Amino acid sequence: MSQDAPTPARPSLVARAKAGDPAALAELVRTESPKVAGLLVRLLGPRQDLEDLVQIVFLELCRALPGFRGDSSISTFIGGIAVQVARRAMRPTAWQRRRAEWPKTEPASLESDPEDQVSLRDQIRRLHELLEEVPPKKRVAFLLWAVDGRTADEVATLTKCSLPTARKRIYDVRRQLRDRAQGDPLLAHWVGEEVP
Repeated sequence: MSQDAPTPARPSLVARAKAGDPAALAELVRTESPKVAGLLVRLLGPRQDLEDLVQIVFLELCRALPGFRGDSSISTFIGGIAVQVARRAMRPTAWQRRRAEWPKTEPASLESDPEDQVSLRDQIRRLHELLEEVPPKKRVAFLLWAVDGRTADEVATLTKCSLPTARKRIYDVRRQLRDRAQGDPLLAHWVGEEVP
């Protein structure tokens, strides 16, 4: 999924926001918020603090906007900030490590077979467990590529790493998923391969 190219009115909006125009900044937030929220959900899953994380992205945008040179689209620039916020949110706090348990199951559809629901919940639980073992930089790169549909070039830009590094991170997680699926038939579905 590629970012939208700036429209003719867009550079003017960005320039006004950089100059401190609150109306331009509000318009930028209004147009980019849904994209930021969607990206954060794809990277972090459903969270109660999603609105807070979106606000953090735009607070950090306010600090970073004077340094925006226009080398990329404003959406890519904001997406890079969102990736950094997501990485920080992936790190468990001391309280979370001791007390909180992240929900491992997704609600099942009422229309599906109960056996399918149990199987799907088990697959999702195992996938979440596996992804929790993956270092945040690799997890973000993989989720941007696999879930958000970004190209390796876009992953490199958003995560501020080289293209070979982005490709390596994606490859490492795919290999780890494939290796794990060899011993876990329920995970085979998530890597798109049949287990012999």
